[in-house]
Amino acid sequence: MNPQRRARGARGLGLSPGAAIGPVWYLKDDVGEVPRLVLAAAQVDAEVARLEEAFRDAAREFRRLRDQNAAALPEAERRIFDAQLALYDDELLRQSVAARVRSGPLNAEAALKDEIDHLAQLFGRMDELYRERAADVRDVGNRIQRLLLRRKQEALAGSGPVILWARELLPSDTLTLDRGRLLGIVTEVGGEASHVAILARASGVPAVSGVQRFEALAPPGSTLAIDGRKGRLWVDPPPRLARAIERARASHVAERRRLQDGVDVGVARSRGLSLLLNSENFDNLDPTVLRSADGVGLYRTEFLFMGRSTFPSEEEQLAFYKDVLRHVDGREVTFRTIDVGGDKPLPYLVTPREQNPALGWRGIRLTFEWLDLLIPQLRALLRAAAHGPLKILLPMVTTVEEVRRARALLHELAADLRRQGLPHGDAVQLGAMIEVPVAALAASDLLREADFVSIGTNDLLQYLFAVDRNDLQVAHLYQPLHPAALRLIREVIRAGVAARRPVTVCGEMAGELLSTLALYGLGLRRFSMSPAHLPEARLVFRCFAPEEAAALVEGVLGLPTAADVGAILRAAAVERCGVDAQPFLPR
Repeated sequence: MNPQRRARGARGLGLSPGAAIGPVWYLKDDVGEVPRLVLAAAQVDAEVARLEEAFRDAAREFRRLRDQNAAALPEAERRIFDAQLALYDDELLRQSVAARVRSGPLNAEAALKDEIDHLAQLFGRMDELYRERAADVRDVGNRIQRLLLRRKQEALAGSGPVILWARELLPSDTLTLDRGRLLGIVTEVGGEASHVAILARASGVPAVSGVQRFEALAPPGSTLAIDGRKGRLWVDPPPRLARAIERARASHVAERRRLQDGVDVGVARSRGLSLLLNSENFDNLDPTVLRSADGVGLYRTEFLFMGRSTFPSEEEQLAFYKDVLRHVDGREVTFRTIDVGGDKPLPYLVTPREQNPALGWRGIRLTFEWLDLLIPQLRALLRAAAHGPLKILLPMVTTVEEVRRARALLHELAADLRRQGLPHGDAVQLGAMIEVPVAALAASDLLREADFVSIGTNDLLQYLFAVDRNDLQVAHLYQPLHPAALRLIREVIRAGVAARRPVTVCGEMAGELLSTLALYGLGLRRFSMSPAHLPEARLVFRCFAPEEAAALVEGVLGLPTAADVGAILRAAAVERCGVDAQPFLPR
């Protein structure tokens, strides 16, 4: 069998290199059948003691594994493992499982399974970032469960390189995997914030997620080829196709290396463009890539608040923000204030349960009502501004009044810092994140109050299309190149030009080759993206002069479908750039 397969909802994670070919190996990450027993009252205390011993032993084993690998782990992974250790030591989790043992009375294995399933279900109803944290809960539960059941975790068998399949790649799986043998990864579940995405970004391994019923498609022993950008895969490709994929992979790697040279950096700047980075840390970032960017267009501060049991203090935040500014060495950094609440809770921040959290109490809506959270962050940012240029970006802005209120609060805090004699920035720019369609439609009004706006295309388009792009049933309706979406973004860009204030796109559209071409043609001049996408953006700017891109995009805005737009932009990219767009693989 050698069909091309693109499972409905399957998605690539936009990583380099974009393709891989090799034998498939199945990682079985479940613990198997869990017995369910009703205990006699006299057995309960001993069962609780057995449970607590398993918690302790699992934590000890996990800490040993983490410490053995700590030197080789990027900071993003270390934070995940530190958060997991906190779960092992979480008294509430241990008491909740013990309570299930006593109330059953149940055996420890069944009580643990019930509690972990309950917690994973709660996380599963949240947004993507926090939905992926359900993997931490399941991972901790599996490790404790294996100790209770006396079952060992499966190891990577064989000796050669493989494409690994897992229903879900859990964090501790990667501690025991030989990363040097991973050609690629295919998973049934996992998104941009998942551990498979973090591993793939850190290792440069192509990955495809959202592939359903994969075992029926590719039985053990199959050769698999994957395209980590488009979410395509081939099972047992014929020799001719396999050779083409391997040539395309090698060509793609060479092309990306070529695009890293200084000429491309100069072309972007000569056209008056700013290429910025989206980031939450600099752990895996090549220093030369950081130096080639014009700064950081989106720094997500909520990661500072995760993996801990209390809010970071003002002084802790100040030290963190100063360190970020030190890394960028005088270039601009835009810090987004903490974006939590609704479907993105913190474990130590209690918020009411909402029927539709994606439309509820989140972002700036929450922090305005929780000033004990917002004020220390704003004070720390103002103080950090004395050490380098920074901007403050408000998430989930809906109304002009929200920008006015934030600015008034900044003025009050700056005055208070002056009275205290604390150094701080005097003219910190305040911006609004455009993620809600009404904010895009009111961009002209917002830009009378805000110093700049940043378009978060991920959320903006999800709200525009009423689509959760991680829902496999409707993900195909998420269409960044839809003419109506492009026209909406064009209005925001035009509002910025009229107001003479900067407009940045910091969603995934800024960096994907065809989307970058579309935004460039719409008049966007500030792009903030994942570091992995910088070469493709520079390729677009090298191939098209601004007026050429503008004429091309103007001609597609009247088309009826995203497919029509994509076909014309792809043909232009092939003709002008000499490569197929996303990625360089056979069709």
